[in-house]
Amino acid sequence: MALGLAGLAAWLMAYVWINQMARLPLQNEAQLVAHAIVQGGELQIEAYYWDEPHHRLLERHIDPFFLQVFDAKGRLLRQSDNIALLGAPYPQTLLHPPVAQEPFWQPLRTFRIGSHTLYYVVYPLYDAQQRYLGALQLARLEPGFLALYRQTALGIGLIWAVLSGLTLLLLALSSQRVLGPLHQLTQATAALSADRLHEPIRIQGPLDRETALLLSALNDLLRRLHEAFDELRRFTANASHELKTPLTILRGQAELALRRPRSAEHYRETLHNILRQTEHLTTLVEHLLLLSRLDQPETPFSFTPVDLSALVAQELEPFRARAAARGIALTAALDPKAQTMGVATLLKEVVRNVLDNALKYTPKGAIEVTVMRSGTQVVLEVRDTGVGIPPEALPHITERFYRVPSTAAGVEGHGLGLALVARIVTLHNGVLGFASQVGQGTTVRVTLPALAIAIPDPQPIDT
Repeated sequence: MALGLAGLAAWLMAYVWINQMARLPLQNEAQLVAHAIVQGGELQIEAYYWDEPHHRLLERHIDPFFLQVFDAKGRLLRQSDNIALLGAPYPQTLLHPPVAQEPFWQPLRTFRIGSHTLYYVVYPLYDAQQRYLGALQLARLEPGFLALYRQTALGIGLIWAVLSGLTLLLLALSSQRVLGPLHQLTQATAALSADRLHEPIRIQGPLDRETALLLSALNDLLRRLHEAFDELRRFTANASHELKTPLTILRGQAELALRRPRSAEHYRETLHNILRQTEHLTTLVEHLLLLSRLDQPETPFSFTPVDLSALVAQELEPFRARAAARGIALTAALDPKAQTMGVATLLKEVVRNVLDNALKYTPKGAIEVTVMRSGTQVVLEVRDTGVGIPPEALPHITERFYRVPSTAAGVEGHGLGLALVARIVTLHNGVLGFASQVGQGTTVRVTLPALAIAIPDPQPIDT
């Protein structure tokens, strides 16, 4: 269709050009005659030189012009001598009203005299005051313009047919090359199942660049889906295990208490155990729900200016008693200019989990908490002298339900704390970093964007 429209446009352009070129000699001759015979507001017929060879002879090599002059009433005043040589009656009246310039879309006007085909123009004659004085009817032997219309159309049609055939052939070849692999890709995709997402799709035969890119993107998507499903399965299994353990303890404590009458002190101890397991379950469920909210991109969080030093100072208080009871020195250096944009409740979770881990895995020694502003960033750093993290475990400590096997024994926890911290830090466009040596301690560093707007400096915090 596109080639057909282009061919039609080409033929129309050729048609207009042929018409213009055909009329040009007649227009020029008519203007020359009009300039000669229109004088002083009258027609001076004899002022024109009528003995020009192309007005007297009929030979084609001199390109004869057949000229007639009519007055304002349409009466023939004079005609060229070569009209009589045509050997047949010639029109003695105007064939149509005079027109100074034919529109470009107007086909050539023709008539036949004997064996000759002529085309013509009728040109009006005006004086200087634009009064109509008469008209010139000027004809010329048609040299083949009409046949040229058909030849041009035929040539364009043949070119269109050849180009269309080549285009269809190329389309067939390219579609076979493209659609064949796409058909294989469709079949392979339809045969996929949830347990085979880890198997990459392979296609036989050469691939064009676009299909190869599509196949690569699809295999990458399947790999990520497989990883997501694996993570979901691990998450479900780990969550079930973490929930089952305290529930089993709760049930065991209740069954033990109901098995036979016991002392009030024993019942009190049982209730304390049940309360501790319930708190553990509550924390686990709260962390699971918070992680679920953080995993949903559409979940709205309201970011407001947060004084990180004041927030850390507030969260330190409950940990001081725990540290003192275990003989651990807990110190803090808090910069009063450390402000950031964030969600205060989420940043509190970060501080609580990092401090809780530091206390749980530091049998003795000290814990140092530092909050400072460094250029366009604020930094929370918690350094302890605890058991440390083995190098092979460092890449996994932010995975959900992951606990370092060598240090997890005898330490309460469910492996969601650092996963939650990592997700919250990412939400705040921050960076979470770890440095640790086994037996010497661990440093957790949380880097967040500093608040860009000016905030009055708060009073220094007494630590």
